[in-house]
Amino acid sequence: MFYYNICINNGVEAFGTEGKTITVNEVLQTVDIKALAREIHHENMLIPEQVAVSVLQNFTKAAVNLMSQGFAIQFLSGNDVAMRIYPDIHVKGGNINLARAQELIPGTTEITAENAGDLVSRAGVTVRAKAECEQKFTEMLMAESSGIQRKEIIEKARVVRKDSNGDSPSPDYPEGEGTDPETPGTGGGGGVTPPGGNTGNDD
Repeated sequence: MFYYNICINNGVEAFGTEGKTITVNEVLQTVDIKALAREIHHENMLIPEQVAVSVLQNFTKAAVNLMSQGFAIQFLSGNDVAMRIYPDIHVKGGNINLARAQELIPGTTEITAENAGDLVSRAGVTVRAKAECEQKFTEMLMAESSGIQRKEIIEKARVVRKDSNGDSPSPDYPEGEGTDPETPGTGGGGGVTPPGGNTGNDD
């Protein structure tokens, strides 16, 4: 069963958004690798839980070793890719248009194959680890779930600038709301709940 909260947002001054908007956000709990190891053991009884735990504990370092060599790692379900993790590379500060090219190299009149390399070198590039779930993963998730159920309706106060002179308080963006303050973070809190265990919610 999936659970979600409805959030009524009252705008973000820094973004110039006015009026109310409605968003929904998942309510999640978190499990540790021991819980995942038990599920792996249930799927294949020949894999002891202790072995599954050891594999999961070493997964990140093993993946980093391969990804640092320029490899993407694909997780399959049958012949279908369910998830893919890879080193994601972008121009630092965002894509280069003509206006930015002129900032990087004054006097630039157009972007060409001849100056593109120099422009990127001056801007720099960034690398981050990224994971992408494919449609197959979503299909499997929906097939396994027993449905979607609403929990709470939460109204959030307008987010104002920290240097605002208005009558409203000037809080920082609430913790857990990510880079978009109008996209509230997940609720539900979360200790570790073994799969199939009681979450304490009977609804």
